[in-house]
Amino acid sequence: MSGVPVTRDRSGGSNAPFVVLCVGIIVGALVFVLLLNTTMAAGAYEARDLKIESVQLQEQRADLLMELDASAAPQRLAALAAELGMVRASEVGFISLADGTVTTAGGGG
Repeated sequence: MSGVPVTRDRSGGSNAPFVVLCVGIIVGALVFVLLLNTTMAAGAYEARDLKIESVQLQEQRADLLMELDASAAPQRLAALAAELGMVRASEVGFISLADGTVTTAGGGG
């Protein structure tokens, strides 16, 4: 044996802190992905609900427009006027606001 002393390598300490750090990063990443996925799913449900509501509102608008068109039809207006006791005018006339005279369509007054 030679007289060279053998020294031990002391740089190889415990790997526990490194392992704990790696596990912590992995668990944190998984939790983040889970939360992100949950948030995206909630957003997708909300978007679906809003689309359904939009379709319902469009249908309601179409129904109201049809009802308005039916109410504005000349036959319907004539029937409503008759119910109120109105009669058809025998002559068409114009009122002059400047002097208060009434002029009929035939030109006479």
